[in-house]
Amino acid sequence: MAIPFGRYQLLKKIASGGMGQVFLARSAGERGFEKLLVIKRILPHLVEDEEFFSMFFDEARITARLNHPNIAQIFDLGEAEGSHYIAMEYVAGEDVRRIEKFARSKSVREPLGVVLRIIADAAAGLDYAHKALDATGKPLGLVHRDVSPQNILVGFDGGVKLIDFGVAKAAGRLQMTATGILKGKYPYMSPEQADGESVDLRSDIFALGIVFWEQLTDKRLFKGENDTMTLRLVKACNVPPPSSIDPKVPASLDAIVLKALERNPADRYSDCAQLRLAIEDFAVANGIASSSAHLVAFMQGLYAERIAEDADPATLDQMSPSAAFDTRSSVRPKSQGSQTSGPGHARDALPGPKTAETVPMQGAGKRGLLPWVVGGAVLALALGGVVLWPSALPPSPTPFVVPVVDRPHPTPTRPLEPELPAAVPVRLASEPTGATVALGGRDIGKTPLDWNFNKGQAPEAAVFSLPGFEPLQVALSAKDAPVYAAQLKRKPGPKKVSAPGLGIKTGR
Repeated sequence: MAIPFGRYQLLKKIASGGMGQVFLARSAGERGFEKLLVIKRILPHLVEDEEFFSMFFDEARITARLNHPNIAQIFDLGEAEGSHYIAMEYVAGEDVRRIEKFARSKSVREPLGVVLRIIADAAAGLDYAHKALDATGKPLGLVHRDVSPQNILVGFDGGVKLIDFGVAKAAGRLQMTATGILKGKYPYMSPEQADGESVDLRSDIFALGIVFWEQLTDKRLFKGENDTMTLRLVKACNVPPPSSIDPKVPASLDAIVLKALERNPADRYSDCAQLRLAIEDFAVANGIASSSAHLVAFMQGLYAERIAEDADPATLDQMSPSAAFDTRSSVRPKSQGSQTSGPGHARDALPGPKTAETVPMQGAGKRGLLPWVVGGAVLALALGGVVLWPSALPPSPTPFVVPVVDRPHPTPTRPLEPELPAAVPVRLASEPTGATVALGGRDIGKTPLDWNFNKGQAPEAAVFSLPGFEPLQVALSAKDAPVYAAQLKRKPGPKKVSAPGLGIKTGR
């Protein structure tokens, strides 16, 4: 049954977290006017936390100014039933990370045109946000700072939406972030962001470039064994061309991706409009089907069963009065360490990289009408970011066979056939650098160096050695592409002992 909440009706709880709750809701107007949306409610006790509440208000204030098809909108900020809330757009769909994983589970490869459309539309949303003005006509100076696959949502209707401006930097922001404080997800930071330096819109271009690279290669670009190694990989900024990782990626696309991923911000695109135009020009020049209609066809083909399930009206009004307003958190916040500021902001433990402001937590409703698993709903719930997006559910789609690959290539790809061995370049790095690498008992050079492994080849024993450091033995294969970074431990120094009766320290 629907639960009244101010001028809204709560239909279904999507998720609960340490900071609040997310609901599928319905606004009821005059003469039967109704609209589905999402309500993000913060727990009452957090209103007493001035810093958190300012951040919550910040998100609504900043994002409410943004009105663009590729940015999730906020409709309302208010108080009801003793709780503060944000009402925002609702759209059925998934985030880019989950689309990638679901497609892989179905042995389906995202067509190149689909990848180009998603990145181009995300760039359009970012460009609008970067150039947005305040009420007096002055630039907001907005930088998202958390562009990642989890914060790019794709609707079953082909809409691409940016969410989670909760860590955004804006010139007029109430909660300003001190230089040196890291906010965002480590694997999707720019080098300057990882160094704690001041960032501008070119940092978002770099982050979107990472998403672009990973979508093309189906690999992670900057992912170390721990957060420290991940940050070092970001700062080192060793980016192999996408076509060197996956030969199906056109080599002519490398230049576009690598320009977005230049270490020096001055060498990147000057704005997201340039990146978007380069992608659109590439698609036209190469005759690649990358329209929004092709994105709709891919999404409706991939998620045909779920779209049919979610179209059933019976999936609405599943709220129970006893479960409506939990006052207890489903997680106990953990200490965040020296890299964060303010209170520990928890997020759901959905698959994905850690962030500078993230601790794991539990909390999840079952998948129903609202595909909250998009990640954005729950991720944004705790950090103060934007949640889901609009658009009514599409009608049951006409059956559609998803194309496995839509990429220019001499021969069609058939994933059911075994692939022949192919050389996969792996960048071998170490901290500190300059370590000698022995592979299969033979020296192959010093870090950093590039080495080719064959797909399907059994892992080979590799030893990283450097004077003064303990040797590190690992097993390496093509699965370690694009970068394997070894963390070397310094050998313990000589023990100090006292000579009997002399009080003199001698090294032994």
